[in-house]
Amino acid sequence: MDTVIGLGQAGCNIADEFAKYDQYKIFKIDCGLEGLQQEGVYDMPWQDSPERYEEKCPDLSKFFKDVTGEVLFVLGGSGNISGAALSILKHLKHCDINILYIRPDLESITVTKVRQEWVVFNILQEYARSGVFKRIYLVDNSKVEEYLGDVPVIGYYERLNNMIASTLHMINVYDHIEPVVDTFSRPLSGRRVSTIGFYDEKNNENKLFYLLDNVGEMRYYYAINKEKLETDGDILKKIREQIKSEVETSYGIFSTNYDQDYVYTVAHSSDIQQQKSEKNA
Repeated sequence: MDTVIGLGQAGCNIADEFAKYDQYKIFKIDCGLEGLQQEGVYDMPWQDSPERYEEKCPDLSKFFKDVTGEVLFVLGGSGNISGAALSILKHLKHCDINILYIRPDLESITVTKVRQEWVVFNILQEYARSGVFKRIYLVDNSKVEEYLGDVPVIGYYERLNNMIASTLHMINVYDHIEPVVDTFSRPLSGRRVSTIGFYDEKNNENKLFYLLDNVGEMRYYYAINKEKLETDGDILKKIREQIKSEVETSYGIFSTNYDQDYVYTVAHSSDIQQQKSEKNA
């Protein structure tokens, strides 16, 4: 996965975080970008509703002419521009499409926006489960905020977006390098609704960025200091104890030069996730 496409404010801000890593080619689509006349930026004409964005979505085939392979398409569903998502994605049918879907705090937006978000949230999951998309990663901003702790107002979204992007980036990196040892196998084709997160070893707790219902598989990416891998004889035993679960689990161990060890996680489900706000659609 080396192409990241951001749609709307949330998608573009997270795309900017991925731009900090040299391996990604970045594309951004939003209204109000006319001041950013550069490659990979498309200033979408403003519309007053999701329906109008879908109806008036321009032909972006030239904009995406060099995009191939596996892509990450990032968006939230509460902005009107999300109505253009499926029309835009039609131009990427030749690619393996992963969706990174950012859910806002549903209690902080209007009932109309909740209903709109629910439509986008549900449709994208259905497309992923049917195999039109390779995978959809769900992220709940309120969960990420909970894991970050107290975050100042200035820099709030930058911190959240950095945590989301850096976590998925590291998982993508480890998916493309050789582990020291692993038990990974290809996820079942029906398990295309996913989330990411990390394992808190101190508290023995999985901290997923979305609380998936009916998780069928957990994958753990252990990034461990090389010297520790060469000297600590209990690592495999500790890992096997940590990942004991009622669901299917697998792990990979990767050698690093970092002083601190990290454990990144991915959870997969075959179920469409339901609305969890009291503001029902």
